[in-house]
Amino acid sequence: MRSVWSKVVVLSALVTALAMQTGLTQASPGKTTLDRTIVHEGEEGTKNLGYGPPSPRVTRTLNGWPTRGRGRPLGGFKHVSDIHVLDEESPARVEYFDACNTPFTGAYRPQEAMSTQVGNSMLKELAKIDNGPATGVPLRFVVSTGDNVDNNQLNETRWFIRLLDGNRVNPNSGGEDYEGYDRGEFDEALSRKNLKRAQRPFDSVGTQGPWYAVLGNHDGLVQGNVPANPSFEERATSGQKIFLPIDSEEDCPDDFSDVEEIISGLLDDSDVPVRPVTADQRRRFLSNEELVEEYFDTTGVPRGHGLQNAPKDESGERQGYYGFRISDKVRGISLDTISQEGGPNGHIPHPQFKWLRRELKKYSEDYYRAGERISNADAKDKLIMLFSHHSSKTLNNPGLEPARGPYHCFRRTAGCDGEGLNRLLHRFPNVIAWVNGHEHNNEIRAYAAKKGQKDKGRAYWEVNTAAHIDWPQQSRLIEVAWKPGERAAKADTVFIYGTVVDHAAAPDTNLATQSRVDYLASLSRREAYYDACVRNGQATCLAPGAPGDRNVKLVQKAPFDLER
Repeated sequence: MRSVWSKVVVLSALVTALAMQTGLTQASPGKTTLDRTIVHEGEEGTKNLGYGPPSPRVTRTLNGWPTRGRGRPLGGFKHVSDIHVLDEESPARVEYFDACNTPFTGAYRPQEAMSTQVGNSMLKELAKIDNGPATGVPLRFVVSTGDNVDNNQLNETRWFIRLLDGNRVNPNSGGEDYEGYDRGEFDEALSRKNLKRAQRPFDSVGTQGPWYAVLGNHDGLVQGNVPANPSFEERATSGQKIFLPIDSEEDCPDDFSDVEEIISGLLDDSDVPVRPVTADQRRRFLSNEELVEEYFDTTGVPRGHGLQNAPKDESGERQGYYGFRISDKVRGISLDTISQEGGPNGHIPHPQFKWLRRELKKYSEDYYRAGERISNADAKDKLIMLFSHHSSKTLNNPGLEPARGPYHCFRRTAGCDGEGLNRLLHRFPNVIAWVNGHEHNNEIRAYAAKKGQKDKGRAYWEVNTAAHIDWPQQSRLIEVAWKPGERAAKADTVFIYGTVVDHAAAPDTNLATQSRVDYLASLSRREAYYDACVRNGQATCLAPGAPGDRNVKLVQKAPFDLER
């Protein structure tokens, strides 16, 4: 009898292993856009949304590498970005700059009061998905690539951490009544009844597993643009809030590059309508050191959410960048691209650049320098995935950070941008992907081997995922797999699967059948669609991306023998 039972156990293990290799796992109760999408329905100019047809998986390859096969799983995770947990009642907000264009577009969104409810709805859907739909690999953690909050405030940061930890979230600040912008300042604002509903506490679903935090400009700068200062913080925690029409350009600064002028204008309420609101000290701004330390005040895991691995500077201050384990064969590197002097776009200070180069070398037994292949006996090969808030298009802030060393341009010619980082990454074939946000769009960019480079493994993908605060309010599942070479002389293949997920709330709103939190998440998505596709707010109606930016199978040559 025992021998029969042993055979059953062995057979069960073999079936499980086969399922993991082929992706034939039990169907997940969660839905992805491979199952259905959310699309506009009805007459043009309306907010009506409904379920639409699935979005197919598109195969893309680097340097013409063969695309056959599914691959054996190496690791997987869930990617969320730009949740923008937001205190819309704060006196530090600049809603009236929304019509001023860059860099303050997005200073006001009709759906902004419901950022925590949307985050909860996304976590609710992701919690139903344990394994990747392509390979069956367990999706072992969630990574949030920055703009976790909107305005560098303590209360927003606490709400975000409690949201992902799965604790009770109370997204109200100030007094019991709603004290923010409403239809008195903008005709298309939500009703006060719904704005009040959004202030009520709820129990978050949470990530139900480990989660990692990447820092973005809105996490470290006021409104994602301006460094905090004592005078402005006094405004944030005060009992006075400026109320001006949202769709007027009369109050726009003359020069957005003049930070002093902007701050001066924000503090001068002599000629503008001001209303009393309930003061709240929890609205205070966070220094970079305080921001990092907040992630250690958590009930989730790991404590610090990656930042426990961050190096410390000479003064002992913990930095905002770190490395972490994705799986036995895959290493994650998270960057801090906040420009502490101000501005929405990012950069990498020189000390962080040197640290990044050391990390890349640590996990690369071979790399390139001046076109020559260098053997690195001290290293241990890993596939490397880079994470940051800013993307290749937005890593171009020309500011300086004297306290943290010079801005690293990556090149000697004028004009600093993400192309320099691209050249650095091309020196390390083990880099297979750069995962980021900030643009509020789904877009995947291919960086093939450069002209004249014989090693076709010197290539990687940039995976940019849409925001939660704006249309289409989506996240992405990411799976890494590999396939051995078909012949002795043929290199292995790496596959990266990306699958887009809509949050759990229904596309239409029905308070009679939905919970309050789900209803608000549905309402937020409808408003986000209208803001992007009809009102022409900050977001773009093209944010969902082309088919090749959504559900994808990304194929490339493996940089080393993955079977060893």
